[in-house]
Amino acid sequence: MTNVLTLTKDLIGKKVRVIEMVDEPFPVPSGTIGTIYSVGFDVICVNWENGRNIGLIYDEDTYEILD
Repeated sequence: MTNVLTLTKDLIGKKVRVIEMVDEPFPVPSGTIGTIYSVGFDVICVNWENGRNIGLIYDEDTYEILD
């Protein structure tokens, strides 16, 4: 799946599912769901349901925003 969303503050509070993290030595497992709590220049910061807090890199990692 391609990341097609423009990064905006509107993403804060939305659920996201990771599909693949690139260039991360200890990635969040594929399929893990989390809640977006901050959006930066090229990072979407997520509180993952497995207790981790690691960001998704826009245009590198693959994820889907859930409604």
